[in-house]
Amino acid sequence: MAHARLTVRAPLALALALACGCGSAPSPPATNPPRPLPSAGSAAPRATPDPLAAASSFTRFTSARFDLSLPLPDGAAFRVDDRTERWLVARHDATSSLLLVRTWREDEVGNRARCEARARTWRDLPSRDGARLVSASRLAVPPDHDTLAEVFLGPRATNGGPTDGFVLAFGGWAKRCFVYVFATRGASERVVMERLAVMMDGSLRRMHFQSELAPTRPSRERVSPRGDTLGRPSP
Repeated sequence: MAHARLTVRAPLALALALACGCGSAPSPPATNPPRPLPSAGSAAPRATPDPLAAASSFTRFTSARFDLSLPLPDGAAFRVDDRTERWLVARHDATSSLLLVRTWREDEVGNRARCEARARTWRDLPSRDGARLVSASRLAVPPDHDTLAEVFLGPRATNGGPTDGFVLAFGGWAKRCFVYVFATRGASERVVMERLAVMMDGSLRRMHFQSELAPTRPSRERVSPRGDTLGRPSP
């Protein structure tokens, strides 16, 4: 019986198809006009690469005052001040980035903890409170120093706000101290992390130092606990 039903349905379907074909041809459904093919000149513009995160070359800045050589990505865009402050200050305005570097001598033997404590009395530096530690590395920068370099991200941004990130590197050896601080702000954590990685691997790790880690010009100055110059001894 099942086969009989199938044989009945087939002629019925054919008849309905022929009946529908006898009438007037239905109007074709409305269709949208085809879109023109995009030309080479109308392609969507690519996002501009981040000048620090995408840096492929570095420019070395040599500080005669601190007797060091500092690689900087996108070096032409950094505004470096090695004269007016007691720090070497480098600003990269396009990425809201700030780099601080300083070396000095203490009266007593110290370590990185004492060097950090002294540096924070001289200038407002990024705080670890509320920040997210990404990595911590011991570096021989400068040589023989007990330098610890830490990479941080700021608190998670809300409502699509910008992300902060920074590198803190403090080191001490004998009566000498070293500080390297880089802080930046970007639209996403990915971009900020890429900038921090470039500064860690391409700048901090590749710094060069001369014979002594003491400023060449002001080496005969005595420094107060506030970082002010007390004066030069007479020659």
